[in-house]
Amino acid sequence: MKTILCPTDFSSNATHAIAYACEMALKVNARIILMHTFETPVLYSDIAFVTMQYDYKILHDAAAKKLKKFKDKFFVNKYAKLSVDLILQQGLASARVCEMASEKKADMIVMGTTGTGAGERLLVGSNAARVVKNAPCPVMLIPPRVKYNGLSKLVYATDLSDDNLQKASDILPLARLFNSELMFLYIDKSTLSKEDIDIKKITDLVRKKVKYPKQSGYVCTDVSVQDGVSYFLKKNKADALVMYTRQRNIFKEIYQPSISKKVSFNTRIPL
Repeated sequence: MKTILCPTDFSSNATHAIAYACEMALKVNARIILMHTFETPVLYSDIAFVTMQYDYKILHDAAAKKLKKFKDKFFVNKYAKLSVDLILQQGLASARVCEMASEKKADMIVMGTTGTGAGERLLVGSNAARVVKNAPCPVMLIPPRVKYNGLSKLVYATDLSDDNLQKASDILPLARLFNSELMFLYIDKSTLSKEDIDIKKITDLVRKKVKYPKQSGYVCTDVSVQDGVSYFLKKNKADALVMYTRQRNIFKEIYQPSISKKVSFNTRIPL
């Protein structure tokens, strides 16, 4: 891992995620790209084009000044030795973040979550959701108040499909860097009896598809994938939950918005 892209809107949530990313960068000697985007208002009037350009320059210069001020204040003491690049872009944050991640060949995007903290409201309709959907590299979402304590245990939620298990290989470089244990979690909704589950068959399948020495596997039975993952994370220590978002069924089951559902999955660990 050489490059970590950190978008910021200067909120406390975003700043907290940057601190998390910096701890990771210190561990693996990666550089940080600190990125901020700003939007210019669309004016529906007879104002001359030159005046609109002037408004853009004011917004650009103010944003650039704020970004540099943040960098000078934040990257001191422990983080002073990190290599930090600044990027300022105009436009929709999620689109620009994905473009820059591709252009700069970022190995990971680390960003704060938005909303109230409940999983069903964290991602849907937010910048984070669009980045997760369109990013050219892995995205790590950092909930508020989560402190970096290493990445010794990574939980990979799987439905055991071929593409899901094949995509687990994408997380192996990160796992090797941090000497992580990769914990495969399968939520079985077809039966509520563990006696009916062929554990050996599942184990053989995962080990055949994913070649990594430090791995373990768990099967939970629950009528809801969301509840099964939530229950497992409450009972087992983990440093991050890993999901393959292109497998739309499992992603939608956890993050599909539901007004009537009072109890929602709460991301208390990085996702």
